[in-house]
Amino acid sequence: MEERLLAIAKRFWPELETMSGPERTNGVRNVVGFLYSAPMALVGLVWLITITDLTLFRTEWPTLSLLFVLLFLFERLNFFFFVEVIPGSYSDWQASLGTVIIWSAALMFGPSALWLFAFHGLIYYARRWQRSTSIGSRWSCIRNFTVNLAEETFASLIALTLYEHWGGVFPLSGLTLEQVLPAFYATFVWRLLSVLILIPLLGYLVSSQPLIGGSLGAYVKFWAVGLGWGFWVSPFAILAASLYVQNGLGGYLFFVGGLLLASLLAHQLSQAAERSQQRSRELEKLEQLGRAILTCCPDASTLPDVLEEHVSNMFPYSQIEIRIFPDQTLLHHPPDDWPPVGASVWEWLRTTSEAHYFLPGAALPWDKQPASNAVVVAPISDVETTEPIGGIYLSRRRDLDTLAVTNLLPAVLPAVQSLAAQIASALNGAQVYEQTLAHQRVEQELALAGQIQASFLPDDLPHVPGWQLAATLEPARETSGDFYDVIPLPNGRFAIVVADVADKGMGAALYMALSRTLIRTYAVEYHTRPDYVLRVANRRILADAQAGLFVTVFYGVLNPTTGTLTYCNAGHNPPYLLSARNEDTAQALRRTGMPLGIAGGVTWEQDVVQLAPGDMLVLYTDGVTEAQDGRETFFGKERLLEVVRTNLGRPAQDVQDALLAEVHEFVGDASQFDDIALMVVVRGSTEEQTDL
Repeated sequence: MEERLLAIAKRFWPELETMSGPERTNGVRNVVGFLYSAPMALVGLVWLITITDLTLFRTEWPTLSLLFVLLFLFERLNFFFFVEVIPGSYSDWQASLGTVIIWSAALMFGPSALWLFAFHGLIYYARRWQRSTSIGSRWSCIRNFTVNLAEETFASLIALTLYEHWGGVFPLSGLTLEQVLPAFYATFVWRLLSVLILIPLLGYLVSSQPLIGGSLGAYVKFWAVGLGWGFWVSPFAILAASLYVQNGLGGYLFFVGGLLLASLLAHQLSQAAERSQQRSRELEKLEQLGRAILTCCPDASTLPDVLEEHVSNMFPYSQIEIRIFPDQTLLHHPPDDWPPVGASVWEWLRTTSEAHYFLPGAALPWDKQPASNAVVVAPISDVETTEPIGGIYLSRRRDLDTLAVTNLLPAVLPAVQSLAAQIASALNGAQVYEQTLAHQRVEQELALAGQIQASFLPDDLPHVPGWQLAATLEPARETSGDFYDVIPLPNGRFAIVVADVADKGMGAALYMALSRTLIRTYAVEYHTRPDYVLRVANRRILADAQAGLFVTVFYGVLNPTTGTLTYCNAGHNPPYLLSARNEDTAQALRRTGMPLGIAGGVTWEQDVVQLAPGDMLVLYTDGVTEAQDGRETFFGKERLLEVVRTNLGRPAQDVQDALLAEVHEFVGDASQFDDIALMVVVRGSTEEQTDL
């Protein structure tokens, strides 16, 4: 059967002969769908022409024009969802409440009003045709247009003919059961005929499923929602038509206004749901990619295979190319659907250090031409020099409505940037490996690892009006198991982290990198729950690392507006909160649970403190309090508090410098025993906040 349909389709699209796999199956489906639906669409169109009442358009053109505008307005407020019908490939279902406008117009003015849909569909698909960049997408436009035209003319005219046979009149006369029952019958017939028109296409879709590796359950879910939608929403057209008859255009528009609000809400919810699914999908794929990169060949020779496996399915409906300068292509997906990205794109990426996105129609900076599709580009920067060494080019393969692209495309940027960072990390790892083989010196490897680890720390601390932050890390060796972080969160808040891995050397540094990455990843996802951040990070650490290590963590979420700090202390040295109003009091933010990486299924309590104007919070690792002088005497927390109290009221950087100077003076010529991480947070006084 498949070969017979392919032979028919090739007569209309000869290039199908050179295609294979899903690409050929989709092409045959589009051509066969057009050939199947075109006769019904043509019959419906001729039928509509023969019964059209031109007088209607001369007398009711203002109202019909308004309905035509409403159709396009509902199209702009459509809603959608995505289903993974094929592993790594997604189908989208889009709908709008414009059906209510079409069917209510038919019940108000008779079959001639169906020209509203015909002209609307012609304009809509003509625009999609113009935006299409491949023959395949244009065949998809033709198929969708003829299928929809068959539904809205051929099926609608049969239903309206039966409506008149059952005693229905135009316009619908009222809302009594006797008056609306024929309309309900006709509406049901219309939707049923629409489903019957689609059933053969659905049957072919299911029969071709083994060729493309799809999931029958996913197809059933996808089509059940798509086919059942019309039965649920179309009866509202009867109410709209009755309101027009009884209350005039004002009553009709009042009802349609409510539908517009519902469409707007559904539009926003569908976009929010897709953003959430997209973010979850990207995080999952990035986590899998990170693991794969860690286990791939150390010289990165298998990196293209890893990217093909994990990245090709990360961004649905997209074309993606990843290249290392000058001409090494790591990934080009899908391989046969589009030509390589032009050299002008890569030359431009050499000149930028940030990721960019461009909506359809925007002028592209590398050739000054308008973008035909939505585009995201990002440089891959060298870990050490931050100079671009490659780039990522991503383009949407399939048209979504403009509002959907506008809202969804910026959400892709963080994932693309993370992908670039992971590739840079993999390439940097390969470089380290080559250097190690060349020099055979562990010291050089450790020094490079220390540089990489230093890049994990924030380049700049955030500038928050009314607040001062200072932080530093002094490793005892080339690498460190201590780390700190400041993570921007929604609503102007930020998280502060100070942590200490219970070991030294390369093992502790790798454990630190894993812990820092997981905490930063989950901090954004659970931005209001520090206890959840530690819980999920602990679960991932136990699952991914079998090193027998653990890490103490202080994690707090600070609201700069209110001064509220919500925190968890996972076995870490207690930070001290010093009050400007009572200099002798130092509140210790004690432990609220055990360190991470020891046991699964544990939880952490979270506590809340308030930083008033002038208050200071000092966070540190045991490299400060356990620093030893030549007589092996500890620096201790009392010396720490004495230095901090002495400097209370001074800027955060001055406090940090004074404390480090005191530690270094205390240690003297003795070697540094442990890593030192230190962070000072100061809330400005009322006068300083006013000045800011």
